[in-house]
Amino acid sequence: MTRPQLMMCLPFEAGADPLAWSEGAPLGSWASAVEDAGFDAVAVTDHPFPTSEWLPTGHHALDPFVALTAMATATTRVRLVTDVLVAGYRNPYLLAKSVASLDVISGGRLCVGIGAGYQRGEFAALGARFEGRGQLFDAALDAIYRTLDGQEVIDEEGPFPAPGNICRPIPVQSPRPPFWIGGNSTAAMRRAAARADGWMPFPQPRSRVSISLSPALGSLDALAQRIVEAQNLRATTGLPPLTICSAVFGRVADDELADTLEACGNAGVTWVRLRAPGTTMAASIQRLHELAAALGH
Repeated sequence: MTRPQLMMCLPFEAGADPLAWSEGAPLGSWASAVEDAGFDAVAVTDHPFPTSEWLPTGHHALDPFVALTAMATATTRVRLVTDVLVAGYRNPYLLAKSVASLDVISGGRLCVGIGAGYQRGEFAALGARFEGRGQLFDAALDAIYRTLDGQEVIDEEGPFPAPGNICRPIPVQSPRPPFWIGGNSTAAMRRAAARADGWMPFPQPRSRVSISLSPALGSLDALAQRIVEAQNLRATTGLPPLTICSAVFGRVADDELADTLEACGNAGVTWVRLRAPGTTMAASIQRLHELAAALGH
């Protein structure tokens, strides 16, 4: 068993009041600390305009492309992950431009987590279609992939018409940065197996199913079963196995973290999301060091 790679998510506190959280330090200082502590990636969520009811649960965030660009310039090794972009919030051609630009700026370190989304109010405010968002997601993936090829895009019949347009520069990674599909649904899993490079399921209690519109996922054993299903679907495509990115289930004490990560790896998880919460950047960095010490970094 190979221990999963470890992704450190930017604390939600940083999105609530970035200046207060950072105490004047540049965001890159946090990313540099993540890298120095031996972790493998930094990640930023995507909620540009949530309704006010969502703010107490952390649905506020810096723009992921802006934040990850700042982190890219302060690091040399860690991967940069969008966790996750909502496909319907952006024109796919503009999204492809942002993806290509960040991959070039970072020297080929971007991983694109992307999903269908669930916040109806945010969709409405951004002029995005909530109903039918799954079909539009598939069409957006088609448009993004074609655009990142760097060839002329001609589309006269789809939902994203293009009369013959080209996006340059193309990404450093070939044929494109890894795309990981977020969500617990069977549709998300099948989309990942057929059309992407990875799948990003997440722990989900039954009490939140009606809120996030994503099926419950309550234990590592349940996740392991879903991973087998996903990889079996993947095997029928002839493509390499899916990257699987998830998080630990429940609260894990520092002295249990190494064993928990080993169990995640045995279940088929290849990347694990972790958090180092803190009401200030300094507090978050201190927590990073504690986690690194617990893992023997």
